[in-house]
Amino acid sequence: MEYFSSLVVDEFILTDPGPLKCRGRNDEFQKRRRIVVDDRIVDIVKRVGLEGLYRTPFREIDHNLITAFVQRWRPKTHTFHLPHSETTITLQDVEVLLGIPINGEAIVGTTDLTWAAECQSMLGIATNDTVLKGQRIQIKKLLEKIDQGLPDGAAEVVVHQYARCYILALLADTIFTDKSGDRVHTMWLQMLRDLRNPPQYSWESACLAWLYRELCRATDRGASQIGGALLLVQYWAWVRFPFLCPRMDLPPDGAYGPPFAPSPLSIKTVWVVSTLNSPAEICLVRYRQLLDCMHSKQVVWQPYEAELVRLPVFYVAGRDVWTARVPLVCFWLVEKHTLDRVVRQFGMVQEIPPNVDTDEAFHAIDLRGKMAVNWRDKHYGHIQVTSHKQLLTRYTVGSPEYKHISTVLKTVERLHCITAQRWKDQWGKSRSTKRYWTTKHELNLCQP
Repeated sequence: MEYFSSLVVDEFILTDPGPLKCRGRNDEFQKRRRIVVDDRIVDIVKRVGLEGLYRTPFREIDHNLITAFVQRWRPKTHTFHLPHSETTITLQDVEVLLGIPINGEAIVGTTDLTWAAECQSMLGIATNDTVLKGQRIQIKKLLEKIDQGLPDGAAEVVVHQYARCYILALLADTIFTDKSGDRVHTMWLQMLRDLRNPPQYSWESACLAWLYRELCRATDRGASQIGGALLLVQYWAWVRFPFLCPRMDLPPDGAYGPPFAPSPLSIKTVWVVSTLNSPAEICLVRYRQLLDCMHSKQVVWQPYEAELVRLPVFYVAGRDVWTARVPLVCFWLVEKHTLDRVVRQFGMVQEIPPNVDTDEAFHAIDLRGKMAVNWRDKHYGHIQVTSHKQLLTRYTVGSPEYKHISTVLKTVERLHCITAQRWKDQWGKSRSTKRYWTTKHELNLCQP
């Protein structure tokens, strides 16, 4: 497959496709006033483990910023390739920024249920062929149900139906957006059957698997849009690359009011100024230039260190497995958590990155013709690997292993400098007669 981010273009000009269409907040959400959530529903959201999503602030998505990073994404390694390093979004980023749990059962199940009956019994919504297509229900119908409100003294079954409608809409609005734009999978209802004493699920692993798959698909040459947890990508870029973050105004005294609800770290983005009206064609070129010209000191490798002690305990509960090298499973999706190439994000010394094979066979798996598959059985082996987490090895500063790695890296750095200088000299000789493109994801013309 030909990837948008990997084709090398020499001595001819390609038409810049412009920014991707980023699937974020559904139009139906934007039309409605802010949903005031009943305390009974908030309690259920907490029990399910999704309070962090409920507390995460919504911001307009910067399509240009997302596109610039997609063009740096490599499906084979699941990392963004930048001038001085590789970096990626990890389980740590998801938990700290969105506050959803790592620990719990894998989010897998069947996709072959009678979905109309499921919607009637679990959501209290009667469907037809327009409301429900396959297993995707209109988000509009969920919001209409939510707008009806929850009466005082409502029976438990009614409260639970209302809660499922709200949670399903919340998932569609935050971490499981897809290209349909106005629908959401009903398969998540399998995780919401028992709301009185719900099992704990690894929503975080599912979120990251979904996002990795969307990033990989968006690198296809003909891709024009992307879904997934794009607010997460944006918040991640702002904290790790502060030079890309718009100005952040200081909040006024008492802005959060007493008492301030415990929230994930993304709450800080409330005070970032809007970039909604910036010209798209200028912003995308500018982001590409900033990433092309960035230097190593502009990367904040460990942006959360000073914040971890201030965050609520349940937003850092999975820190023992942040460095786990595990497959990320979400129904039919299996994606690798490739931390060996980004160990600096955990305060470790980066060895020469090992080869990574994310197995393109997994990227080819989708739901077409596979509706009857029980994905728990299909991915049983990967789920077992997930339950036996293998952590990255930490080398103590001053240990023989640490000294050896440091020596090798210094040698590699010297060789890189020599090679870069030779390339610069050669480029200087030919720049008067040629105009160069870099890789296709860097559509910045080198001026003669």
